Amino acid sequence: MATILTTFGSGGANLVPGGTGGSPSLATSLRDAADDLATIKTFCNSLRTAYNATLAKLDADAGVTDTNYAATNPAPAAIGTLLTIKG
Repeated sequence: MATILTTFGSGGANLVPGGTGGSPSLATSLRDAADDLATIKTFCNSLRTAYNATLAKLDADAGVTDTNYAATNPAPAAIGTLLTIKG
């Protein structure tokens, strides 16, 4: 995991190809950011799945025919494909 300092990119530091401009390089930083985004995507999608399961359980346990907790779900779209991935 790269630590990106506040001086990252100042005067061209860390931006030189081949890693000769300091550590972490821009490429390393971008790869680590892509990994972080993939982890966040997985976590958010699992939270949404758990939320929907909870609403379904509430609907099943309500015992009242006019109770529909799932209908209160604003149904945000699951986090889709990341535009940048580590390759």
